[in-house]
Amino acid sequence: FVAPAELAPRFVHPHLPIPSVPSTTSTSIAHSPLQPPTLIPPLPSKPRHLPSMSYSQNPYQQAPAQETGHGYGQANPYTQDQYEMQDYSNPYHQQPAQRATLSQQDFLNRVQSLRDDIKGLTNDVDYIGQLHQRTLGSTDGQAKDQLEHYVSQTQIRNTAIKDGIKGLERDYNETTGNLRATKNTQLQSLKTFFKSELDKYQSIERDYQQKYREQIARQYRIVNPDATEDEVHEAAQADWGNEGVFQTALRTNRTGHASSILGNVRARHNELQGIENTLAELAILYQELATLVEQQDNVIQSAENNAQSTAENIEKGNEQVKQANEHARRRRKLKWWCFLIVCLIILAVALGVGLGICLGPGGKCK
Repeated sequence: FVAPAELAPRFVHPHLPIPSVPSTTSTSIAHSPLQPPTLIPPLPSKPRHLPSMSYSQNPYQQAPAQETGHGYGQANPYTQDQYEMQDYSNPYHQQPAQRATLSQQDFLNRVQSLRDDIKGLTNDVDYIGQLHQRTLGSTDGQAKDQLEHYVSQTQIRNTAIKDGIKGLERDYNETTGNLRATKNTQLQSLKTFFKSELDKYQSIERDYQQKYREQIARQYRIVNPDATEDEVHEAAQADWGNEGVFQTALRTNRTGHASSILGNVRARHNELQGIENTLAELAILYQELATLVEQQDNVIQSAENNAQSTAENIEKGNEQVKQANEHARRRRKLKWWCFLIVCLIILAVALGVGLGICLGPGGKCK
């Protein structure tokens, strides 16, 4: 029996053509059996974009590593070792890092180093005064260049010393115990030394500032002999860097000698501006140092007040202890007196009873 064509097997793939079955004769059908259905060819075992895997495998264990260096299939970075776990530990369980204070020897070494820098500052200030004097006496360009160089280096040194003192100040504020008093003594001495050198530097700059103005006034009188005192004073305070001021001064005297003198006046004015800038920087530095000293004085005053209050409390406590001891002695003495009185009373009662029994009627003592 041959199945008709409409009874073809149902498992044939819908996209494959149904094999034709000749229907002329039964013999042709018998010699042309139905071919088995052709299955869909399997997918490649290793596609380009997917790794080889089976259904029993976890695809997330074979994914390629990410750019960060931790793929899904790699070992858990949180459990590799203790060093890596430190990055993921609870930050609330970590103790904040505390900066250790300087030991007494380290503190003294830094104080001595700053003292040496201040001594170097003293030499620089003295040499700056000499350069000012050379500049006043001549138009030596080399002295002027050296003066500018030393003034610049001195300002750098001043700033470095101030920063060093601030560092010692912070260390002192974090110090406790007996070492605090030692550091305070050294720090106050260092500040006083530095302030004295700043005062000396300011004094030298102010002196030469006045000398420069006096020289400007003398040279202006040479150019304008008929100038009044007010005009001379105004010229000494004028901005000679301004071309208008220079041209105004040349109105009455346009000789080459006058132009040369006024050129020197302009140079002195530039040096005056340098001195004013130096004094302004020193004033700022001095103010910062004074602020440090004031803050330190407040801390010292607070510490002294606390120490005084503590001493007063201790003294009051000692007085109270003395009073308590005195009261205790009085109570003990009172107890002994009470005990003695009770004993005497008992003895008197016993004696009275005994005498009454002995001397009474029918007494045995008769």
